Amino acid sequence: GEQSSLPYADEKHGMFTYYLLKKLQETRGDVTYLELSQSLNEKVPIESLLINSKEQNPVVNTSQDVAGKWKL
Repeated sequence: GEQSSLPYADEKHGMFTYYLLKKLQETRGDVTYLELSQSLNEKVPIESLLINSKEQNPVVNTSQDVAGKWKL
C-alpha cells in the first residue's frame, strides 16, 4: 500500500521483475507458485534496501477461487 515498485537500474528491470525472471530462468519454469513466492520474498526486500535504500516487500494476491490451492 505505501511502497512503490522500484528499479534495478543495472539490470534494466524492476527489482521484482528481475528476481521473478531470474528464478524462472534458473528453474527452467519448474517451480511452484509457493517456491516462487518464497524466493521473491527472500531476495527482493534485501536487494531493494541494498540497491535502492528503500523497502519493497512483495505481496501475493490471489482470487478466492485459488486462495487455498496456489501453495500446492
